[in-house]
Amino acid sequence: MSAPSNTEQPRTPCRWFVDEIAAELGLGERAVDHRCRRILLRLVTWASGELIPLDREAIFDPAVIEAFCSIALASEHSRGTHRSDLRRMGRQLTKRAAFEQPPEAMAWRHVVPPYSPGEIESLMLDALAQPTATRRRAARGFLALGLGAGLDGRWVATVGPEHVAVVGGFVEVRVGEPASRSVVVRQGFEKEVLELAASAGEGCLIGRRSTARNRVGDLVKSLVVPAGHPRLSPARLRASWLCWHLEQRTRLPELCEAAGLRGFEVLSDLLPYLNPLSGEMVAEMLRGGSG
Repeated sequence: MSAPSNTEQPRTPCRWFVDEIAAELGLGERAVDHRCRRILLRLVTWASGELIPLDREAIFDPAVIEAFCSIALASEHSRGTHRSDLRRMGRQLTKRAAFEQPPEAMAWRHVVPPYSPGEIESLMLDALAQPTATRRRAARGFLALGLGAGLDGRWVATVGPEHVAVVGGFVEVRVGEPASRSVVVRQGFEKEVLELAASAGEGCLIGRRSTARNRVGDLVKSLVVPAGHPRLSPARLRASWLCWHLEQRTRLPELCEAAGLRGFEVLSDLLPYLNPLSGEMVAEMLRGGSG
C-alpha cells in the first residue's frame, strides 16, 4: 500500500462518519455530489462541536439541521440550497426523524460586510492622498459620517454645518428622512466632524450642496483607489459602525434608534462578523460580572 500524500485530509472521526454516509448515499464525482459531501462534513463537524453524538438520528434531526443552517450558515446566500440537500439526505439516512412537514423558506436579507481594521486604515490613508481638495473632502466626509455616525447614502449628502452641534459635551449630527433623528458621533471622529463642519461654508460636510439624484454615487466613483485597496462604500462604513457598537455592547434599543432601524433584523445579520469571545468571557457576561 502506498503512503498517503501530504495533501490527503486527516481521517478524523467526523470524516470517517461522513465517508461512510457518502458511500451509502452513492455520492460520486458530480458537482452536486461534491457539494453534498462538503455540506455533510460541515454539518457533522459543527454538530460534534455542539456535543451532538455521531449518530445519524441525532445529527440529521430536522431541528439540528435547522439550527446549523440558521447559525453556522447565517451569512451565506446558498444556505437554503444546503438545507434542502441536508433534509433530502436526512430522509434517506434516518428512520425516526420527522421530515414530513416542509420548513418555511429561509429569507435572505442582504447585508454588506463591514470593513476590517486594516481596510479602514487603508481608506483613511487613501482619503488624505486624493489628488484634489474636492475629493479629499468627500472621502473625509464619508469616513467621518459613516464610521462616526453610521450615515450612508440616504443621509450623508444632506449633512451641512447647521446639522452639527455640541450638546452636553457630545458632538451630535442631526439628519432628516428617512428616520429623522440626532446621532451622537463616536469619540474618535468628533474632531474630524467638527473640522469639516467649520470649513464647509455654504456647502455640506462632503462638499458643495447638490440635489442631484446620484450625488453620493458620483462622488464615490470619482475617488482614486490604489491597486489592491478597498473601494469606499457608504453602506459598508455604516455596517462597520453598527459592528463597532455591537462589539462595545451598546444596548440594542438605543442602537436601533441611533441607526434609524425599526427592528433588530439587520443587527442579527451582522452577528457573524463580530469577534468571538473566549468561553471565560462569555461565562462572566452570562453570570453578570465579577462582583
